[in-house]
Amino acid sequence: MATPVEPCVKRHYLLAFHEAAREKWGDDGLIDIRARMPAREAEEAFAPRLPQWVPERVVIAWCFALWEGRADRDRARYVAWLHRVMDLSFGRVRRLLLGMAKPEKLFAMADKLWRDDHTTGVMEGQCDGKRGVFVLRDHPYTLTPQARATIAENFRYSIELSRAKNVIETHARRVDGALEVKLKWL
Repeated sequence: MATPVEPCVKRHYLLAFHEAAREKWGDDGLIDIRARMPAREAEEAFAPRLPQWVPERVVIAWCFALWEGRADRDRARYVAWLHRVMDLSFGRVRRLLLGMAKPEKLFAMADKLWRDDHTTGVMEGQCDGKRGVFVLRDHPYTLTPQARATIAENFRYSIELSRAKNVIETHARRVDGALEVKLKWL
């Protein structure tokens, strides 16, 4: 298969978006999300058969549509859906790793894990004791506050899935445009 010409993510993430939204809001929720998305992205997100690689712009449009619609700009509601997506996607695919690895391992493997699922972006991870930092560069998720908050929560939750307790994250876009996500846990 040829490498996609635009930033893409593996299709199982978008399949998890559909499944998690249907669980939480039923078919009416999916209809609402689709209606709030730009036409091009909605058509791609709701195609009868998704391609192996889905454009990241589709993921971003979906998340924003859900935030504005069914989540009603409520962080707790949005994060509950996001966690379910992670459970159905990254968590399902990487269940063994998450169940056995300590958080330090996820930071050490950050770039490989990222490259396995995304066609663009550079991910770095560093860990020191019960603190760690993920840095994401050259990726559409770094460009908007909503996308940054979404991926930062995904990183936080992935550390939580590795059995770390009380995981707290802060994130910011650096001067160089990279997203820096700082995490600490017990």
